[in-house]
Amino acid sequence: MKEEGFRQLFTTFGALTDCSLKFTKDGKFRKFGFIGFKSEEEAQAALNHFNKSFIDTSRIT
Repeated sequence: MKEEGFRQLFTTFGALTDCSLKFTKDGKFRKFGFIGFKSEEEAQAALNHFNKSFIDTSRIT
């Protein structure tokens, strides 16, 4: 997964303050990341939509 694709999944719910995918030192995706929203309401809307769904093989919680 690329960060831009990850970011695009969440921007429909509001303004992002942070977007970060985590990789090992050798560049392998660790299958998790973080998203920050400008407001709690936007974050809750994204969570309500994506909670317990999957991106590739990673579960969103």
